[in-house]
Amino acid sequence: MKQHGRTTFILARGLLALGLIGCGTAEDALEPTAEAPLGTSHAALTVYEQAALDTAQTSASCTPLGNFYWELGTGAGPLYGIPRGSGVSATTVMPIASASKWLYAGAYVQSRGYANLTLDEKKRLNFTSGYIDENTTLCGDAGTTVSDCYGPAYKNVSFRSLQNGRYFYNGGHMQKLALDDIGARKGTGLASVMDWINARLGTTLPESDSDVAPAGGFSGSAAHYRVFLTKLLTNQYELSSKLTVDSVPAWQGGPNVSFTPWTGGQAYYGLGHWIEGETVNGAWTVTGHSSPGAFGFYPWVNAARTRYMLLARSRQLGEEEGEKSRVCAQAILKAYELGVPQP
Repeated sequence: MKQHGRTTFILARGLLALGLIGCGTAEDALEPTAEAPLGTSHAALTVYEQAALDTAQTSASCTPLGNFYWELGTGAGPLYGIPRGSGVSATTVMPIASASKWLYAGAYVQSRGYANLTLDEKKRLNFTSGYIDENTTLCGDAGTTVSDCYGPAYKNVSFRSLQNGRYFYNGGHMQKLALDDIGARKGTGLASVMDWINARLGTTLPESDSDVAPAGGFSGSAAHYRVFLTKLLTNQYELSSKLTVDSVPAWQGGPNVSFTPWTGGQAYYGLGHWIEGETVNGAWTVTGHSSPGAFGFYPWVNAARTRYMLLARSRQLGEEEGEKSRVCAQAILKAYELGVPQP
Protein backbone atom coordinates (compact mmCIF):
# COMPACT_ATOMS: atom_id res chain seq x y z
CA MET A 1 0.00 0.00 0.00
CA LYS A 2 1.19 3.52 -0.74
CA GLN A 3 2.49 5.41 2.23
CA HIS A 4 1.23 8.95 2.60
CA GLY A 5 2.40 11.75 4.84
CA ARG A 6 -1.08 12.17 6.25
CA THR A 7 -4.02 9.97 7.04
CA THR A 8 -7.47 11.28 7.80
CA PHE A 9 -10.54 9.86 9.48
CA ILE A 10 -13.62 11.88 8.60
CA LEU A 11 -16.55 11.90 11.00
CA ALA A 12 -20.02 11.38 9.61
CA ARG A 13 -21.33 14.62 11.07
CA GLY A 14 -18.89 16.72 9.04
CA LEU A 15 -19.59 14.73 5.92
CA LEU A 16 -23.33 15.07 6.20
CA ALA A 17 -23.04 18.79 6.82
CA LEU A 18 -21.04 19.16 3.63
CA GLY A 19 -23.28 16.90 1.64
CA LEU A 20 -20.18 14.98 0.50
CA ILE A 21 -17.00 14.85 2.59
CA GLY A 22 -14.99 16.96 4.98
CA CYS A 23 -11.22 17.05 5.03
CA GLY A 24 -8.17 18.14 6.98
CA THR A 25 -6.18 16.52 9.74
CA ALA A 26 -7.70 14.12 12.23
CA GLU A 27 -7.73 16.91 14.81
CA ASP A 28 -9.57 19.22 12.39
CA ALA A 29 -12.25 16.59 11.83
CA LEU A 30 -12.73 15.78 15.49
CA GLU A 31 -12.67 19.28 16.92
CA PRO A 32 -14.12 22.03 14.67
CA THR A 33 -13.12 25.51 15.84
CA ALA A 34 -14.71 28.95 15.61
CA GLU A 35 -12.46 29.67 12.63
CA ALA A 36 -13.51 26.43 10.97
CA PRO A 37 -17.23 25.76 11.52
CA LEU A 38 -18.59 22.25 11.26
CA GLY A 39 -18.50 21.11 7.65
CA THR A 40 -15.52 23.17 6.57
CA SER A 41 -11.89 22.12 6.31
CA HIS A 42 -8.34 23.38 6.56
CA ALA A 43 -6.75 21.29 3.82
CA ALA A 44 -7.64 19.42 0.66
CA LEU A 45 -8.03 15.68 0.50
CA THR A 46 -5.02 13.74 -0.65
CA VAL A 47 -5.21 12.27 -4.14
CA TYR A 48 -5.65 8.85 -2.52
CA GLU A 49 -8.54 9.93 -0.32
CA GLN A 50 -10.21 11.72 -3.22
CA ALA A 51 -9.87 8.64 -5.42
CA ALA A 52 -11.52 6.51 -2.71
CA LEU A 53 -14.34 9.02 -2.31
CA ASP A 54 -14.93 9.27 -6.06
CA THR A 55 -15.06 5.48 -6.32
CA ALA A 56 -17.55 5.20 -3.47
CA GLN A 57 -19.77 7.81 -5.10
CA THR A 58 -19.58 6.85 -8.77
CA SER A 59 -18.17 3.33 -9.30
CA ALA A 60 -20.53 0.93 -11.04
CA SER A 61 -19.84 -1.60 -8.28
CA CYS A 62 -20.90 0.84 -5.53
CA THR A 63 -23.75 2.96 -6.87
CA PRO A 64 -26.37 0.15 -6.72
CA LEU A 65 -25.66 -0.48 -3.03
CA GLY A 66 -27.55 2.49 -1.62
CA ASN A 67 -26.27 4.19 1.52
CA PHE A 68 -23.27 2.69 3.26
CA TYR A 69 -20.25 3.46 5.43
CA TRP A 70 -16.75 2.40 4.36
CA GLU A 71 -13.68 2.47 6.61
CA LEU A 72 -10.00 1.58 6.34
CA GLY A 73 -7.70 1.27 9.32
CA THR A 74 -4.76 -0.38 11.07
CA GLY A 75 -4.29 -2.03 14.42
CA ALA A 76 -4.07 1.48 15.88
CA GLY A 77 -7.51 2.46 14.60
CA PRO A 78 -9.20 4.15 11.62
CA LEU A 79 -7.27 5.83 8.82
CA TYR A 80 -10.11 7.06 6.63
CA GLY A 81 -13.88 6.75 6.57
CA ILE A 82 -16.53 7.52 3.98
CA PRO A 83 -20.29 7.58 4.54
CA ARG A 84 -22.01 7.33 1.15
CA GLY A 85 -25.40 8.97 1.25
CA SER A 86 -27.13 9.68 4.55
CA GLY A 87 -28.31 7.57 7.43
CA VAL A 88 -25.33 5.21 7.78
CA SER A 89 -22.30 6.15 9.88
CA ALA A 90 -19.64 4.34 11.86
CA THR A 91 -22.03 4.02 14.81
CA THR A 92 -25.18 2.87 12.99
CA VAL A 93 -26.30 -0.44 14.51
CA MET A 94 -27.65 -3.00 12.04
CA PRO A 95 -28.05 -6.77 11.69
CA ILE A 96 -24.72 -8.15 10.48
CA ALA A 97 -25.93 -11.64 9.52
CA SER A 98 -23.01 -13.98 8.68
CA ALA A 99 -20.42 -11.46 9.84
CA SER A 100 -21.45 -12.95 13.21
CA LYS A 101 -19.57 -16.14 12.34
CA TRP A 102 -16.11 -14.55 12.63
CA LEU A 103 -16.99 -13.07 16.03
CA TYR A 104 -18.30 -16.35 17.41
CA ALA A 105 -15.32 -18.30 16.07
CA GLY A 106 -12.95 -15.76 17.58
CA ALA A 107 -14.64 -15.98 20.97
CA TYR A 108 -14.80 -19.78 20.87
CA VAL A 109 -11.11 -20.21 20.02
CA GLN A 110 -10.26 -17.61 22.66
CA SER A 111 -12.21 -19.52 25.30
CA ARG A 112 -10.70 -22.91 24.45
CA GLY A 113 -7.20 -22.04 23.30
CA TYR A 114 -6.34 -23.22 19.81
CA ALA A 115 -4.02 -25.98 21.08
CA ASN A 116 -6.95 -27.50 22.99
CA LEU A 117 -9.43 -27.64 20.09
CA THR A 118 -10.58 -31.12 19.13
CA LEU A 119 -10.97 -32.27 15.56
CA ASP A 120 -14.75 -32.15 15.95
CA GLU A 121 -14.60 -28.55 17.17
CA LYS A 122 -12.44 -27.52 14.23
CA LYS A 123 -14.86 -29.22 11.82
CA ARG A 124 -17.76 -27.27 13.29
CA LEU A 125 -15.80 -24.05 12.84
CA ASN A 126 -14.77 -24.74 9.23
CA PHE A 127 -18.20 -26.13 8.29
CA THR A 128 -17.26 -29.73 7.56
CA SER A 129 -18.93 -31.33 10.61
CA GLY A 130 -22.08 -32.60 8.93
CA TYR A 131 -24.41 -30.62 11.25
CA ILE A 132 -26.95 -28.84 9.03
CA ASP A 133 -30.01 -26.82 10.02
CA GLU A 134 -33.36 -27.45 8.37
CA ASN A 135 -34.53 -23.83 8.15
CA THR A 136 -33.24 -20.27 8.43
CA THR A 137 -35.12 -18.82 11.41
CA LEU A 138 -32.93 -16.70 13.68
CA CYS A 139 -34.78 -17.77 16.86
CA GLY A 140 -35.47 -14.17 17.77
CA ASP A 141 -38.23 -14.59 20.38
CA ALA A 142 -37.51 -12.92 23.71
CA GLY A 143 -36.23 -15.35 26.31
CA THR A 144 -35.13 -17.98 23.80
CA THR A 145 -31.98 -19.90 24.72
CA VAL A 146 -29.32 -21.40 22.47
CA SER A 147 -30.76 -24.81 23.33
CA ASP A 148 -34.22 -23.68 22.22
CA CYS A 149 -32.78 -22.37 18.98
CA TYR A 150 -31.08 -25.71 18.29
CA GLY A 151 -34.25 -27.74 18.68
CA PRO A 152 -37.09 -28.68 16.31
CA ALA A 153 -39.15 -25.55 17.06
CA TYR A 154 -36.51 -23.34 15.46
CA LYS A 155 -33.42 -24.25 13.44
CA ASN A 156 -33.81 -28.03 13.85
CA VAL A 157 -30.14 -28.90 13.45
CA SER A 158 -29.37 -32.52 12.56
CA PHE A 159 -26.34 -34.61 11.71
CA ARG A 160 -25.96 -35.67 8.07
CA SER A 161 -23.44 -38.50 7.89
CA LEU A 162 -22.93 -38.09 4.14
CA GLN A 163 -21.88 -34.46 4.68
CA ASN A 164 -19.38 -35.26 7.44
CA GLY A 165 -15.98 -34.13 6.17
CA ARG A 166 -17.42 -32.13 3.27
CA TYR A 167 -17.75 -28.34 3.16
CA PHE A 168 -21.36 -27.25 3.55
CA TYR A 169 -21.91 -23.54 4.28
CA ASN A 170 -24.56 -23.57 6.98
CA GLY A 171 -25.14 -22.20 10.47
CA GLY A 172 -25.93 -25.62 11.89
CA HIS A 173 -22.24 -26.38 12.51
CA MET A 174 -21.90 -23.41 14.87
CA GLN A 175 -25.34 -23.92 16.34
CA LYS A 176 -24.31 -27.41 17.46
CA LEU A 177 -21.07 -26.01 18.87
CA ALA A 178 -22.94 -23.31 20.80
CA LEU A 179 -25.43 -25.87 22.10
CA ASP A 180 -22.61 -27.83 23.71
CA ASP A 181 -20.83 -24.73 25.00
CA ILE A 182 -23.36 -22.00 25.88
CA GLY A 183 -26.69 -23.81 25.46
CA ALA A 184 -28.51 -22.18 28.38
CA ARG A 185 -27.59 -18.62 27.45
CA LYS A 186 -30.21 -16.24 26.14
CA GLY A 187 -30.26 -13.43 23.60
CA THR A 188 -30.68 -10.68 26.16
CA GLY A 189 -30.61 -10.30 29.93
CA LEU A 190 -28.70 -12.28 32.50
CA ALA A 191 -26.37 -14.97 31.17
CA SER A 192 -26.68 -13.73 27.60
CA VAL A 193 -24.75 -14.97 24.59
CA MET A 194 -23.39 -11.48 23.91
CA ASP A 195 -22.09 -11.14 27.47
CA TRP A 196 -20.13 -14.32 26.82
CA ILE A 197 -18.84 -13.05 23.45
CA ASN A 198 -17.88 -9.58 24.72
CA ALA A 199 -16.05 -10.96 27.74
CA ARG A 200 -13.78 -13.03 25.51
CA LEU A 201 -13.27 -10.53 22.70
CA GLY A 202 -13.05 -7.32 24.73
CA THR A 203 -15.86 -5.85 22.64
CA THR A 204 -19.09 -4.03 23.51
CA LEU A 205 -21.45 -5.50 20.92
CA PRO A 206 -25.12 -4.86 21.79
CA GLU A 207 -27.52 -7.60 22.82
CA SER A 208 -30.46 -8.73 20.70
CA ASP A 209 -32.90 -11.61 21.01
CA SER A 210 -31.44 -13.31 17.92
CA ASP A 211 -27.95 -13.60 19.50
CA VAL A 212 -28.81 -17.22 20.28
CA ALA A 213 -28.12 -17.92 16.58
CA PRO A 214 -24.33 -17.33 16.73
CA ALA A 215 -23.78 -18.02 13.03
CA GLY A 216 -25.97 -15.18 11.84
CA GLY A 217 -28.00 -13.43 14.52
CA PHE A 218 -25.79 -10.66 15.88
CA SER A 219 -26.21 -6.91 15.43
CA GLY A 220 -23.60 -4.18 15.62
CA SER A 221 -22.01 -1.18 13.97
CA ALA A 222 -18.76 -0.60 12.14
CA ALA A 223 -17.41 0.92 15.36
CA HIS A 224 -18.35 -2.21 17.33
CA TYR A 225 -16.81 -4.56 14.78
CA ARG A 226 -13.71 -2.38 14.40
CA VAL A 227 -12.63 -3.32 17.91
CA PHE A 228 -12.58 -7.00 16.99
CA LEU A 229 -10.60 -6.33 13.80
CA THR A 230 -7.97 -4.11 15.46
CA LYS A 231 -7.43 -6.68 18.21
CA LEU A 232 -7.17 -9.37 15.54
CA LEU A 233 -4.44 -7.35 13.82
CA THR A 234 -2.52 -6.71 17.02
CA ASN A 235 -2.30 -10.36 18.08
CA GLN A 236 -4.67 -10.06 21.03
CA TYR A 237 -6.60 -13.20 20.13
CA GLU A 238 -5.76 -16.86 19.81
CA LEU A 239 -7.26 -16.62 16.33
CA SER A 240 -4.91 -13.80 15.27
CA SER A 241 -2.14 -16.11 14.10
CA LYS A 242 -4.50 -18.89 13.03
CA LEU A 243 -6.38 -17.27 10.16
CA THR A 244 -5.21 -19.81 7.59
CA VAL A 245 -5.16 -22.97 9.71
CA ASP A 246 -7.64 -25.82 9.21
CA SER A 247 -8.86 -24.21 5.99
CA VAL A 248 -10.80 -26.16 3.38
CA PRO A 249 -11.79 -25.52 -0.26
CA ALA A 250 -15.01 -23.50 -0.34
CA TRP A 251 -15.57 -22.42 -3.94
CA GLN A 252 -18.19 -23.76 -6.31
CA GLY A 253 -16.92 -26.98 -7.84
CA GLY A 254 -14.07 -27.28 -5.34
CA PRO A 255 -13.04 -30.68 -3.95
CA ASN A 256 -15.41 -31.97 -1.26
CA VAL A 257 -17.60 -28.89 -1.51
CA SER A 258 -21.29 -29.74 -1.12
CA PHE A 259 -22.69 -26.22 -0.89
CA THR A 260 -21.19 -22.72 -0.96
CA PRO A 261 -22.66 -19.27 -1.57
CA TRP A 262 -19.27 -17.91 -2.67
CA THR A 263 -19.28 -16.53 -6.21
CA GLY A 264 -16.00 -14.60 -6.23
CA GLY A 265 -13.73 -17.28 -7.67
CA GLN A 266 -11.45 -19.62 -5.76
CA ALA A 267 -11.62 -19.24 -1.98
CA TYR A 268 -11.14 -21.26 1.19
CA TYR A 269 -12.88 -21.33 4.56
CA GLY A 270 -10.95 -21.25 7.81
CA LEU A 271 -12.20 -21.09 11.38
CA GLY A 272 -15.38 -19.07 10.99
CA HIS A 273 -14.27 -16.88 8.08
CA TRP A 274 -13.51 -16.82 4.35
CA ILE A 275 -9.96 -16.78 2.99
CA GLU A 276 -9.86 -14.65 -0.14
CA GLY A 277 -7.17 -14.81 -2.79
CA GLU A 278 -6.16 -14.27 -6.38
CA THR A 279 -4.26 -16.19 -9.01
CA VAL A 280 -1.06 -14.55 -10.21
CA ASN A 281 1.14 -16.27 -12.80
CA GLY A 282 -0.78 -19.48 -12.25
CA ALA A 283 -0.38 -19.51 -8.46
CA TRP A 284 -3.23 -18.82 -6.03
CA THR A 285 -2.21 -16.62 -3.10
CA VAL A 286 -4.09 -15.33 -0.04
CA THR A 287 -5.08 -11.66 -0.22
CA GLY A 288 -7.25 -11.38 2.87
CA HIS A 289 -9.81 -12.76 5.30
CA SER A 290 -13.46 -11.79 5.56
CA SER A 291 -16.94 -12.66 6.80
CA PRO A 292 -19.54 -10.99 4.55
CA GLY A 293 -23.12 -10.95 5.78
CA ALA A 294 -26.21 -11.66 3.70
CA PHE A 295 -27.51 -8.10 4.23
CA GLY A 296 -24.26 -6.46 3.06
CA PHE A 297 -22.06 -6.02 6.15
CA TYR A 298 -18.47 -6.79 5.03
CA PRO A 299 -15.48 -6.96 7.43
CA TRP A 300 -12.00 -7.74 6.04
CA VAL A 301 -8.32 -7.84 7.01
CA ASN A 302 -5.45 -8.19 4.57
CA ALA A 303 -3.22 -11.25 4.41
CA ALA A 304 -0.33 -9.49 6.15
CA ARG A 305 -2.63 -8.39 8.99
CA THR A 306 -1.58 -4.76 8.68
CA ARG A 307 -4.91 -3.31 7.48
CA TYR A 308 -8.59 -3.84 8.15
CA MET A 309 -11.56 -2.65 6.12
CA LEU A 310 -15.31 -2.46 6.74
CA LEU A 311 -18.30 -1.75 4.57
CA ALA A 312 -21.43 -1.40 6.70
CA ARG A 313 -24.90 -1.49 5.19
CA SER A 314 -28.12 -3.46 5.59
CA ARG A 315 -30.32 -4.34 2.65
CA GLN A 316 -32.56 -7.20 3.73
CA LEU A 317 -34.28 -7.57 0.37
CA GLY A 318 -31.89 -8.61 -2.36
CA GLU A 319 -29.51 -11.30 -3.46
CA GLU A 320 -25.78 -11.77 -2.89
CA GLU A 321 -25.61 -8.52 -0.92
CA GLY A 322 -22.44 -9.64 0.87
CA GLU A 323 -20.69 -10.27 -2.44
CA LYS A 324 -21.83 -6.91 -3.79
CA SER A 325 -20.36 -5.20 -0.72
CA ARG A 326 -17.12 -7.12 -1.13
CA VAL A 327 -16.70 -5.99 -4.74
CA CYS A 328 -17.45 -2.35 -3.89
CA ALA A 329 -15.23 -2.29 -0.80
CA GLN A 330 -12.30 -3.77 -2.71
CA ALA A 331 -12.77 -1.20 -5.49
CA ILE A 332 -12.61 1.65 -2.96
CA LEU A 333 -9.51 0.11 -1.39
CA LYS A 334 -7.81 -0.19 -4.77
CA ALA A 335 -8.60 3.45 -5.51
CA TYR A 336 -7.12 4.49 -2.16
CA GLU A 337 -3.96 2.47 -2.73
CA LEU A 338 -3.37 3.72 -6.29
CA GLY A 339 -4.78 7.22 -6.05
CA VAL A 340 -6.88 6.46 -9.12
CA PRO A 341 -10.71 6.28 -9.06
CA GLN A 342 -12.07 2.91 -10.12
CA PRO A 343 -14.85 2.63 -12.73
